[in-house]
Amino acid sequence: MTVFTSYYRGEIRGEAVSISLYPPKNWKGKHLPLFAPTPELLKWWKASAQDTAAQSEYTREFRKTLDSRQQLIQLWVRKQKDNPQDITLCCFEKTGDFCHRYQVGEEILQELWGGEVGADQLQLTLVQGKTNHSITYPPLVLSLIEKCHALGYPVQCDRLACGYYRVSLHGEDLGDWSELGVLAVLSLLQQEFYRGRLLAGLAGLAAAGSG
Repeated sequence: MTVFTSYYRGEIRGEAVSISLYPPKNWKGKHLPLFAPTPELLKWWKASAQDTAAQSEYTREFRKTLDSRQQLIQLWVRKQKDNPQDITLCCFEKTGDFCHRYQVGEEILQELWGGEVGADQLQLTLVQGKTNHSITYPPLVLSLIEKCHALGYPVQCDRLACGYYRVSLHGEDLGDWSELGVLAVLSLLQQEFYRGRLLAGLAGLAAAGSG
């Protein structure tokens, strides 16, 4: 069995299961509020700037919500392991937009499942970080990390509890970045014109931040 994530109008594999707080009108699939945000968190998000700072705060608060539901989540996971049918966890946001379903897939299901979790029809892959434990990366982040390594730049991206990535190269701290930010950093590291400027600039920012 594989658990996928997608949006309501996207590709659905197996059984469709809504994990938004309120499913779409006339939704005919199952509704699993176990993985939905609270009404208070959803209201806060809609009123926020919805920028990287708000995303970080949302991620922290949603993790607290999921932690409070751990016993129920573990029961659900154990039950699903006996289910041979694939399922797709659905929400409203399109692929690539900030959405709690990625956090459910990356931080919760992969951690408890110990098996295969797909995100928007793309496989999440486990690779080793410098902290000596498996880290789950979205496919695009993983692809850029692998390209940097192939070019001789063994960049490390450690996932923080808040959902950001702590980036380092040859032991040098290059700062903490949101997923969008880390995509930009990894892309620029592959371009010779920007690489030297980027490393010098990021190292300076990291030093200033720790001073």
